[in-house]
This record gives sequence, C-alpha cells and structure tokens, in this order.
Amino acid sequence: MIEINLTIVIQVVQFLILVLILNKILFKPINEVISERQQQISTWEEKAHQCREQVRTKLQQYEDRLQQTKVSAHQQQEEVTKKLKEQQEEKLRQVAEESARIIDSTQQQLRAETQRIRDEIRREVDALSEMLAAKVLGREVS
Repeated sequence: MIEINLTIVIQVVQFLILVLILNKILFKPINEVISERQQQISTWEEKAHQCREQVRTKLQQYEDRLQQTKVSAHQQQEEVTKKLKEQQEEKLRQVAEESARIIDSTQQQLRAETQRIRDEIRREVDALSEMLAAKVLGREVS
C-alpha cells in the first residue's frame, strides 16, 4: 500500500512551486513569444492577401485597359481604312471624269479634224474636177 507521509506532501509542494516558477519564468514568455509570432504571421498573411487582391485588381484593370486599347485601335484602323477607301474612290472618280473629259475632247478634235480634212478634200476634188473638166472640154468651167 501507499503510505502518505510528509515526504510526499513536500514533493507535491515542491512540484507545485516548480510549476509556478516554470510557468512564470519559462511557459509565459514562451507563450507570449508564440502568440506574438502567430500575430505577426497573421498580419503577414493578411498583408499577403491584400497584396494578392491588389495585384488581381491591377491585373484586371490592365486587362480592361488593354482590351479598350485594342478596341480603340481596331476602330481607328477601320476609320483609316474607310478614309483611304473613300480617297481611293474619289481619286478613281476624278480619274474617270478626267478620262471622259479627255476622250470627249479628243473625239471633238477628231471630228473637227475629220470635218476639216473632208472640207479640204472636197475643195481639192472640186478643183481637180474643174481642172479635169477644163482639160476634157478644152475650156474653163465655172
């Protein structure tokens, strides 16, 4: 059987005193350090989470601006293409008008030249006819 005597009581008291001393000297400071570390880690984790959120937000903003820039560039490209096409069509219209004007002018010149040549040929034919008639008849025909 177990005997309870003064030695056990002294040992229990010594153990309790040791626990109190260790608690005061060792366990509380260690627990405080652990608690501070946990708070610091929590703070760092929160800051890391905030940074990740900021990065996500900025990345989304960047992607939105990039998309807007692409849309704007595409619109500008379409506008420039449209303007160039309009300019090309205007140039073609001007060239067609100039060509038509040149053709009309050339046709008028050809008609005038043709008429002048016909008139000249008629005069020459008349003169030759008179000369031929005069030679054939032996007298001058008027």
